[in-house]
Amino acid sequence: MLFKVLFLFFVVHTYNFSQPKEEESTLFKILKKGSIVVSVGADYQPYYIPNPKPDYPGFEVELAEKYADFLGVKLEKIVPLKNFSEHAEHIKTGKVDVSIGNSFNLGRTKHVYFSDSYITITIGALVNKNILPQESEGDIVTGRVFRNLMDLRNLARVSFGVKDKTSNLEYVRSIFSQYPIQTYENDELAVEALRSNKFTCYIADSLYIEALIQRDKSLLGRFTPLLGHNIEKQLSFAVKKYDIQMVYNINLFIREMKRMGEINKLKEKYFNSNKWVND
Repeated sequence: MLFKVLFLFFVVHTYNFSQPKEEESTLFKILKKGSIVVSVGADYQPYYIPNPKPDYPGFEVELAEKYADFLGVKLEKIVPLKNFSEHAEHIKTGKVDVSIGNSFNLGRTKHVYFSDSYITITIGALVNKNILPQESEGDIVTGRVFRNLMDLRNLARVSFGVKDKTSNLEYVRSIFSQYPIQTYENDELAVEALRSNKFTCYIADSLYIEALIQRDKSLLGRFTPLLGHNIEKQLSFAVKKYDIQMVYNINLFIREMKRMGEINKLKEKYFNSNKWVND
């Protein structure tokens, strides 16, 4: 009995000391100043679109706008950043209030806390058709055999290109460590290298590859998209570590967005249409 009492005392006091006081929560600070600063991924159109068309600022930008409306504050600034490390540092130092667009994993929770996911995706590939096996008449087999990234495991001529410092790179290294893997500062450089035959298979999030094809349908002439499910990636909001009040508030917002169908509307607007593509 004494052990149980001491254990409960330890749990309660550990919880209390690990949580920020209400006035220390980022949520309180946002409401007090009446505005919010949000970071998004810099290199992932259409999540964020530089020089966007009117009414098409990007999936994550619109999500940030809707969250600001939910809080009743002004969206003060959108900060495009290159990778998770930059997002985590900006959150830690208070340069941004929240981050949108990072995928959850246990290692990353050492630096930030994550909300529930607002969208679930998988890791996709854009593969050079020349490395795919051919039927006797010379037609390249695509639809029946090659559906997702894992279907490439038994091919001999595969080499990979992927953005550096990403969970996609970690995944490819864990599954295809025996194959050549090249890293790039951003996805545009990786795609350009794919076009120049520097490697045969480009790795990115499935929705990003769909958007890439919407921007340039000529890619389908030389490359086959593999967008079938292989691993689940959950995109979430990231906030300062231990800020439970902020996590709870964002989770409420995400549940409402899903219940009202707003997330599906954004997916339809940006991933099932090319109206956002600049001419």
